[in-house]
Amino acid sequence: MTVRARVGRRGAVIAAALLAARGASAHAAERRALPVPDLPGLKTLKGDFHLHTVFSDGDVWPTVHVREAWRDGLDVVALTDHVEYQPHAADVGTDLRRPYDLARGLAEQLGIILIAGVEITRPAPGTVSPWPVGSAHFNALFVPEPAALAKPDLLDALRAARAQGAFVFWNHPGFMGTLEPRWHSHVDEAWREGLFQGMELVNGADFYPAAYPWVEEKKLTILANSDYHVPTPPRGAGPPRPITLVFARSADAEGVREALGARRTAAWLGDEVWGAEEHLRGLWEGAVEMAPARLDARPGQAAVLRLRNRSAIPFRLRVIRSPTWARAEPATVAAAATSLFDIRVAREAPAGTHDVVLELEVSNLNVAPGRKLVVHLPVPVTVRVQ
Repeated sequence: MTVRARVGRRGAVIAAALLAARGASAHAAERRALPVPDLPGLKTLKGDFHLHTVFSDGDVWPTVHVREAWRDGLDVVALTDHVEYQPHAADVGTDLRRPYDLARGLAEQLGIILIAGVEITRPAPGTVSPWPVGSAHFNALFVPEPAALAKPDLLDALRAARAQGAFVFWNHPGFMGTLEPRWHSHVDEAWREGLFQGMELVNGADFYPAAYPWVEEKKLTILANSDYHVPTPPRGAGPPRPITLVFARSADAEGVREALGARRTAAWLGDEVWGAEEHLRGLWEGAVEMAPARLDARPGQAAVLRLRNRSAIPFRLRVIRSPTWARAEPATVAAAATSLFDIRVAREAPAGTHDVVLELEVSNLNVAPGRKLVVHLPVPVTVRVQ
């Protein structure tokens, strides 16, 4: 290829990326709030730690993902281009520090926490794999020198990440719906050596129920990431964007790093959230308030509670236990709204004031495989027979 042709092709790739950036900017001029309550002593940050740009096999300029994150109400993102796979290298170069450098200024302007990261991809694309496809991909965050991770051996690459103090997680244990999640021998070897600390329980639209037990068994940090290579559709215009909730002591890169290492995260996709019981209970308690404080009812009628949800996460409720004379049907407390919750008082309800406690299952908050968050809703009810 001649120098002129190479320069021309490089210009075309960069021009295409800039056009994509300009188009994305036109659709990312407004930020849509994504309220999620803070926990006591902790700030709840919304993040996406798996994004690709033209510096590997993505189709967007680094700043595009920052604008989209701001538009979608996120607080933190990581740009994680492949160390070994850079099909546009002739056009944009091979320095994987560039995506972070190019996007950092905009991130600072928009208040987005930007994390430097890369993806370790084994085998390198185009080579024969001894492992199932996609089963040896790991993201390394907080990596100042990504070139040092370009090792032929997977474990050597992960060791190089550890030497830089990286936080490392295993990507898509069930790859793009084509691979049944398994705790592979090479993954086990890396885990036993302490070479990774987290796992994507959600990648894109995929949740991996078979991998869910490993979170507690292996003491892994939960992540939910988009793995977007193309412009991200605005919220509501495409599939739900997966989000990692990070419960950080401070809203900065160091706070994110500490929270990831301490396993203070949750995975959020659509209406479903997966996380530790203490964190999901904190979300419920910080989001929902009840009115009125006391209910008056007559036998055979319904007493109506108003449940206000201050978060962008809806809550699906199912009554587990209540007095025999006070019944309630399953209901949803809609996101960022006030919903009605009817308690039907039986005709044989005893007169007087009763300290009713409803035991509820929050069916979309998952605290362990097969186990939902259980909460208690105290509702003083005065039954009037006159």
